[in-house]
Amino acid sequence: MNPIDAIVEIKQVAGFYEVYHKSVFLGYRTGKDGEPQRVTIEILDAGPEAPGKRYHCKATSEDGRKATGNPGATVGEVLYTLHWQDLDL
Repeated sequence: MNPIDAIVEIKQVAGFYEVYHKSVFLGYRTGKDGEPQRVTIEILDAGPEAPGKRYHCKATSEDGRKATGNPGATVGEVLYTLHWQDLDL
């Protein structure tokens, strides 16, 4: 079963009104101090029934700093608007 079908099933069968599929990525970026920074990126997908706010994103550095942004219609939109600089504070 693909994630979108699972979201629909969970809503119908279990009575949920909001469900997300979570994808997790691990990457490295150069921090403001010039040092490598390991970052976990979580992307939540609410499915096509929530077009304007389908995706949400959170990034967490290895030392616990977090960055979030606004929900958006595309993965690119939420990545672009994520407050990456919060990982450098």
